Amino acid sequence: MKYLQYHWKSRTFVVLAISIVVSILLISLELTDWAAQINQQGYSHGSEGGDGKGIPSVLRYILPFVKELVLIGVPLLLTLLLMKLPGSVKNLIYNLKR
Repeated sequence: MKYLQYHWKSRTFVVLAISIVVSILLISLELTDWAAQINQQGYSHGSEGGDGKGIPSVLRYILPFVKELVLIGVPLLLTLLLMKLPGSVKNLIYNLKR
């Protein structure tokens, strides 16, 4: 609990600032011609008729989980790599000085 209260205002500010920047970027992306073109064309799953009969029934249950794994897992792994990178560089520099 002590760690949660350590510099909580500055850490909360950083998280909110990053969230606001990402939200502004997504809003500006939504206002582009590219997004308007995608909205006009639409998107259909499966066959050209858009009825979805081209997808096997097993994939209808598996694909949502794959989507969640990709959308949650990729940022998670990138964050972990970015957190480990400074420590490994620091250790490398320390070992080279020895």
